[in-house]
Amino acid sequence: MQFNRSRGWTPLILVISTGDTIMGISPLTTKKILGVRFVKFLSGFRVSSSFIVDNQYQEICMAYTLYFLFRILRCQFVELTLPAESPILPILKQNCKTESIYFSAKPTKGHCVIPIRFTWDEFIKLKNHSFRSDLKRMQSNLDRAGSWKITCIRNGDKESDALEKICKVEKTSWKEAWRTQMGTKMDEDLLMIWNGAQYMATVEPNFEWRVWFLELNGQTLAYSLVLQYKDTAFIIKTSYNVQYKRFYPGIYVNNATIRELFNEGHVGNIDFLTDLSFMRTWTSACLPRVRVMMSQKGISSIILSIMIKLENLLRLKLSDILFLPLTKKEILRIFWRALREGKASLS
Repeated sequence: MQFNRSRGWTPLILVISTGDTIMGISPLTTKKILGVRFVKFLSGFRVSSSFIVDNQYQEICMAYTLYFLFRILRCQFVELTLPAESPILPILKQNCKTESIYFSAKPTKGHCVIPIRFTWDEFIKLKNHSFRSDLKRMQSNLDRAGSWKITCIRNGDKESDALEKICKVEKTSWKEAWRTQMGTKMDEDLLMIWNGAQYMATVEPNFEWRVWFLELNGQTLAYSLVLQYKDTAFIIKTSYNVQYKRFYPGIYVNNATIRELFNEGHVGNIDFLTDLSFMRTWTSACLPRVRVMMSQKGISSIILSIMIKLENLLRLKLSDILFLPLTKKEILRIFWRALREGKASLS
């Protein structure tokens, strides 16, 4: 939600209830851009978001959600990323058909997972020689650089020390330059996750958080933040000091984290929550997601169709296109040139 709040998105939490019974919750966020209202999931497309709905109320909750968005809020565009196997998808599609709402669903980036079915030693043996030799080389490089160690802080430990270390790493990461470019001073996503984890650890016995750190000569090079609920561990945030990139500190601290989760014996699945190339170091399993786009039929659906084609042309998401450092004339010029060259069409 860092990008959301820093760019003026407003949380929109819909609670659908009957009497004292909460049937479902739609965690959304909204923003008006040039008089046009957009809605997306509160947590953004990088997280496996979904509606929080009791199975028996799925149809009525989706009907009320769409009614509120398009009839009460008069939203023009809705963008949602859902698990491909979500039972909500066919319900949304049917409701859109009934209410004459434009509906588009396309595959998008999934999220890598590691099902833990072996011991760590067995897992390592199943990996190729390159994987093992790369890890040995990373360790040798650290050995030559000085004194290093992996540490872990968890529930009940010195939370303030953990956050201070995380923030120091973030200040030295490649993401700091990106945040400066985008006009944000801090990683609000990180603070939201951190504050939420502190609270959940006090009220939910099946929840815990942990942070693993890689330290070299007294300096923290990288961290891996893990949230665990029941038997699923989510590697939700990781970063490293870009000045020490040659040591591959991010890969090394994540590997140490994964090894410990294996060895603890009470984790069944590790979820990276996204699909980035470095995650293929440990797994090829990736659960698919679907990107759903909805709009009122008419001029809004025509504009949405054009925007989707612009996405394909520029290889950017709609939300990225909206904040490109390009004028509307430049964007339209790019699209018009693609039309003339036959690289895009309005059909």
